[in-house]
Amino acid sequence: MKKFNVNWKMVLFLLLSVAAAPLFAQTAELGTLGLSGMEKLATTIEGIFTGKIVTVILICCLAGCGIAYAYNKDNEAMKKKIIAITIGIAIITAASAIVGAVMSAAK
Repeated sequence: MKKFNVNWKMVLFLLLSVAAAPLFAQTAELGTLGLSGMEKLATTIEGIFTGKIVTVILICCLAGCGIAYAYNKDNEAMKKKIIAITIGIAIITAASAIVGAVMSAAK
């Protein structure tokens, strides 16, 4: 019996493409792409990432990185991981301001 090799990444991509296709359907009244729902979704996601809960979580993670860095000063491998996590937290925290600055500079 022959085995089939399935590329699961391609299958997932195709399923997501099929699921997202109705988002780009044209409405009869407007005659434009129905992107208003996506704009509301994007605003909601932006609100989640700039909200108080995520800010508190990131502050706790940054404090944890500081504590881990203080206790693992001699461990170089751990120090590299902690610095990478700290940079990631800083990028996530500043992402909204960075995008706002780029978009205002582009106008």
